[in-house]
Amino acid sequence: MRCVVRSASPVDLAPIAALLAPEIAAGNVLPRAVKAEEFLVAEAEDGALVGCVALAPWAGGVVELGALVAGAKGQGVGAALVRAALSRAEAEGYSAVVALTGAPGFFERQGFTPQAVAPHQLARSRRRVTRDEALHYKAKVCAACPRLGGCAQTLLAFPLHAELRACA
Repeated sequence: MRCVVRSASPVDLAPIAALLAPEIAAGNVLPRAVKAEEFLVAEAEDGALVGCVALAPWAGGVVELGALVAGAKGQGVGAALVRAALSRAEAEGYSAVVALTGAPGFFERQGFTPQAVAPHQLARSRRRVTRDEALHYKAKVCAACPRLGGCAQTLLAFPLHAELRACA
């Protein structure tokens, strides 16, 4: 499917919410406030939004790629959104992009690497098992999530600098 990925504008807020609603209801995406400045959207040739993704800063130069919805499954919309999100994060000076997901295979195909510890595990243990500032930042957010007890999301990371990717 041919689409253009662009930054969201305030006009896109209702269509983004409409894209997210069924995924939130199905438990595939966590509820979130929709802020135009955090989202990129995929727009079809007819002007309809067919996908979205958000970039939400954590700490320590890390940004989370979340709320990824691609209405046209299997047509490259999700991959196009991820590529655009990675480019935007790099342009904004972040050192890494992370994703929390129940579908790690998709992100691995995009070049992300699974991480040993996810923030929901830290939130449950309430122990400081790593010095990673960004991970502990997100663990505090996870601790307040009503889905924490059953969370099994995988944390994946994509370093944005070539020398870091070589070590991943």
